[in-house]
Amino acid sequence: MQLKKFLVVVDAKHGRQPALKRAAWLAKQASATLDLLLVEYDSSFDGFHLFGGNKEENEGKASLLENKKEWLDVLAQPLRDEGLTVTTTVRWNKLPYKEVISYANETKPDIVFKSAYSENMLKRLFITNNSWQLIRNCTYPLWLVQHGDWEGNKLCTALDPLHVSDKPAYLDNELITISTELSKILGMPANYLHSYAAMPRPQLFGGEQSRAYDQYLKDFIKEHTDAFENLMSHYPDIEKSQQHLLEGFAEEVIPNVVKEKQIGLMIMGAVARGSLDNLLIGHTAERVLEAIECDLLVVHPQVNGGKTDV
Repeated sequence: MQLKKFLVVVDAKHGRQPALKRAAWLAKQASATLDLLLVEYDSSFDGFHLFGGNKEENEGKASLLENKKEWLDVLAQPLRDEGLTVTTTVRWNKLPYKEVISYANETKPDIVFKSAYSENMLKRLFITNNSWQLIRNCTYPLWLVQHGDWEGNKLCTALDPLHVSDKPAYLDNELITISTELSKILGMPANYLHSYAAMPRPQLFGGEQSRAYDQYLKDFIKEHTDAFENLMSHYPDIEKSQQHLLEGFAEEVIPNVVKEKQIGLMIMGAVARGSLDNLLIGHTAERVLEAIECDLLVVHPQVNGGKTDV
C-alpha cells in the first residue's frame, strides 16, 4: 500500500475537522500530499432556471464556490506553513458522496479521509448519510475519523478467513499487509481478530438432537480455528499474542475489543452488494461504526486482484 496522496473530505457545516487533523498527522509521517475537497450545494439556486435566470444562477454558484475556495485555502494555509503540500478543490453536487467518489476516481488517492459525525437512523434509511454511502461505494481505502486526537494506542484488523461475508479470499491478505505497513508508520502495535458465532442451541431438544448440536458446535469451532490459524501461519512475524480468535458476532465483539485493548484504529474489509437487505440491515462495517469510539479504515477488494504495493 502506498501512502503518498491523501484525499480529505472537508465539511464546512462543522467547525471541527477531525479527518483533516488525522490526515495531516499521517501525511507528516509518510511525506504524503493532501488534497482537500469541499462539496457544496445550496437548494436556493434550484428555481432560478424556471424564471429564465440561468445567467444569475451560474454567477451565483460561481461566487459561492469562490468564497468556499477562499475559506478552504485559509484552512489549508497552516498546513502549508508547516511544509505540507496541500491542494484545495470545491465542487457542486446535491449528493456529496457521489462527488467524492467521482473526484477520487479522477485523482486516485491512496486513502480517503472523512470525519464520522454522529447521524441518526432515519437519515441512514433514506440514504442521505454520506458516511454509509462511502462505506458501500468508495472503492478506495476509506478512513473514518471519530476524534481529532487518538483515543487509543493500538490498531486492530478484523479478518474473515472463511469468507462468510462473501469477501474474496485475497482481501484478508490485503488487510494484513495494510495493517503491517500502518503499524510501522503509526508506531502502533497491531492486533488481528476473527470472531465467529454459531447457531444458537434450540430450546426444545431431545437427547439425539442435543448430541447432534454438540457435534455441530465442535465442528464449527474447529473450522474457524483451523482457518484462522492457517491464515496467520503465512505471517510468522505476527506473534500469537497479537492473534485473537473470539466467539460472538463481530458487531458485539469488536466494540469490546476496542475498549479492552485501547484500539485507536480498526481496519475492516467491505464488499458492496447494493441489495435492499443491505440498506435495511447494513454491512458489518456499518454496524461496527455505530458502536465503536475509534477510527475505522474500510478497505474494499481492489480490481487488480488484491495486489498491494508496499
